[in-house]
Amino acid sequence: MHLHRRLRRLSALAVALPSLASAQDSTRTRPDTDQPRLAPTPPFEFSGIVFLNYQYGGARGNRSVNRFEAERAYLTFRAWPGDRFGVRITADLYQQRDTTRDQYYRGWGFRAKYAYGQYDFIRGAADALRANVRLGMLPTIVVDQEEQYWQRGLSSVAVEQNGFFQSSDLGAAATVTLPSKLGEIYATITNGSGYSSRETDRFKDYALRLTLTPLANGIGFLKGLAISPWYSKGNRASDFARRRGTVLAIDDALEKNRAGVFAGIRDSRIALGAHFAQRWDVVEAADTTRDIEPTGTHRTGRVISLHTTAQPLAYLSSQPTLPIAIVLRYDRITPDVDRAPYARNTIAGLQWALNRRTTVTFDYQNQTPKNGSTATDTKVYFLHLIAAF
Repeated sequence: MHLHRRLRRLSALAVALPSLASAQDSTRTRPDTDQPRLAPTPPFEFSGIVFLNYQYGGARGNRSVNRFEAERAYLTFRAWPGDRFGVRITADLYQQRDTTRDQYYRGWGFRAKYAYGQYDFIRGAADALRANVRLGMLPTIVVDQEEQYWQRGLSSVAVEQNGFFQSSDLGAAATVTLPSKLGEIYATITNGSGYSSRETDRFKDYALRLTLTPLANGIGFLKGLAISPWYSKGNRASDFARRRGTVLAIDDALEKNRAGVFAGIRDSRIALGAHFAQRWDVVEAADTTRDIEPTGTHRTGRVISLHTTAQPLAYLSSQPTLPIAIVLRYDRITPDVDRAPYARNTIAGLQWALNRRTTVTFDYQNQTPKNGSTATDTKVYFLHLIAAF
């Protein structure tokens, strides 16, 4: 009887010993970690870019700017809810600069930059005919095109900087990509008030851009040549849409047309851009104590912009040891071509690429009024950091 009990105890101990030894062996891989666990794939793509800078300088007579600034951050989400249909949402981190709203908020906030749905009704390979339509807050006619040749993190392009239109607006658009890499056609219908404002009147802007890349199938420097003529036909409400004093309400639309040609060349060593653009507007004036209707004056404005980002050492070696680029830009802004005043905007800098997605740029930016121009005379030194992810 006692022998039988001892045998049963020894049998149980023999079974338990391997499990005990396994539990005490810290070098043994646990069964649940033998295979790596794969993280679930999110149902969207996420990317972004951050623009940071330090600046010193300012306007003539008060060059007291001395600050670090988070100028912009774009956070982009892309998703595909169904076949042929995609969604893009880009949040824009910006600083509130309207001094009349300082009591409300003086810091940084988020707003929508892009928010649209896109349906691809013609699909194909990269060199085949393709087409899509978009609805929502989408790129305007030419700003996004020019920013392929100029870094927005240093300064917005001249047509946006000088009020031709903003880079994004609410509306509808269609894109047709031409076969054999010949270019694309981009057409938009937008509110005309830009992404930073709600719709302000009932009028719309109609715009069309044709981008031609005739040498895209060739070789050499000119392979990256793109020529983009564009036109925007628009209207806006009168400044006297509501009665002001003795001036009766004006229901008629006022001219707001823009047109231009952008040409650019881009390869791995250099990006060149040249933009000639004009705007046609009606400027109203009235004495609200005696006039019944305002007097409208047609005004033509003009912008000429030239810019480049070049890596001179890349011409000496295909893999330069110092990833340095020279940044240059010249703008001539003429508010009224029938009058002498104009302003000159220049940017000059040296850029260092920390990696393929991050650059540091030391640059000098100067705006100079000429011939009696009322533009602000500014001189500012910048240290820009642009990081994409």
